[in-house]
Amino acid sequence: MRVWLYARLSNDDDAEQNSLENQLRITRDFALAQGHRVMGSSTDDNRSGMRFDRAGLEQLTQKVEAGEIDGVIVKDLSRLGRHRVQTALYIEYLLQKGVRVLSVTEALDTGNEEDDLIIGVRGQMNDCYARDIGSKIRSGYRQKQKEGIVIRMPFGYEKDRGTGTILPHPEGAETVRMIYAWYLSGLGQKEIARRLNALGRKTPMQIHNERRGETAQASLWTYASVKNILRAEACAGVLVNHSSEHRNGKKLPVPADEQLRHENYFPALVSRADWEEVQRRLDEQTEKIKKKCMPANTDGAAANKPSHRYAGLLQCPACGAPFVSMIRWWNGARRVEYVCKSYHRLGKAACSSHRIHEETINTRAGACAASLRETMQTALGRVNKLLKQSSLQAPGIQKRIAELKAQTDQMEQEMDELLMEQISLRN
Repeated sequence: MRVWLYARLSNDDDAEQNSLENQLRITRDFALAQGHRVMGSSTDDNRSGMRFDRAGLEQLTQKVEAGEIDGVIVKDLSRLGRHRVQTALYIEYLLQKGVRVLSVTEALDTGNEEDDLIIGVRGQMNDCYARDIGSKIRSGYRQKQKEGIVIRMPFGYEKDRGTGTILPHPEGAETVRMIYAWYLSGLGQKEIARRLNALGRKTPMQIHNERRGETAQASLWTYASVKNILRAEACAGVLVNHSSEHRNGKKLPVPADEQLRHENYFPALVSRADWEEVQRRLDEQTEKIKKKCMPANTDGAAANKPSHRYAGLLQCPACGAPFVSMIRWWNGARRVEYVCKSYHRLGKAACSSHRIHEETINTRAGACAASLRETMQTALGRVNKLLKQSSLQAPGIQKRIAELKAQTDQMEQEMDELLMEQISLRN
């Protein structure tokens, strides 16, 4: 067979026994011993078998779709995946494409119906193992959070690799102090982001990538990234762990009394009083936006969410970004306008100012609807006229059809008589 070798290593595997090199050696030796032709191989390093969005697996799938292989060889079925259902579905997909999976150490072949039961049991065992490991990892992770161990260093701080001491990051800490000082002086998040971009201050993503030894990709400060810094209690020296958790694939906030707080954990970059003043202003800003965006209903209660009829329908002609709705107040009247999302978030560095008022769209949409209505009425009039004409002509058409049918029957009868006459003459 034309076979493909696949290997996977997760962070909880025995690195020596299940190394990628060892897996490929085992599968290659098996393929050569069985007389198979190896068409190539792919691997996934430090990737969980519970997820199927893996680069190596995607490369394998591309070969399957191209019809270039007849089989896949793995050290054992857990290398292909540990999620019982998804692994079974992927094996079924391969079989539909005429591709078998051969497990070397388990001596299993998905093309052999006698192995179906064992494959099902193996899938259940791999799934249980992965979930048990996941539970242990989560328990260990939660214990680290209780002990006050930082999983990811917040912006503005760094850890001394020699002593493990947490220190202010020279550039990041200065940027944090600039953000707080500007906001307390009365500047908004958007203006602060514009100033940071103009000064070329590094973003949290850039500093994080540098910390990991990766090339710092260019990125810009936005309204949201500035607000995240203003909301971060770490800037006041407090470590807050377990502020959210994932349930059924959704990230949900954890109540404040269940969060794991560690006071005076970081060297504070701003005073506690300044941080609390910033929170008060941010909360006031949020309440003002809610009041503007939530008109009162007939009961006097605010609606849960504003509704903008053109949301998601407009696109910037210059950069292709979607338009976002904004609430504006002009001479005491509320109005809605739509602006380019790139310009709204990043300013002139990303796009120019493209905006349109909802009233303008309403006028143009109304004119378009009126024109379309007129066109449809004209077309409907034509259709009715044709129907009327056809109904008037129907009796004459039916009469003509009857005449032609009678002529056809007469001609068929004459042909039959001529044919019988010719037969009698020959006899």
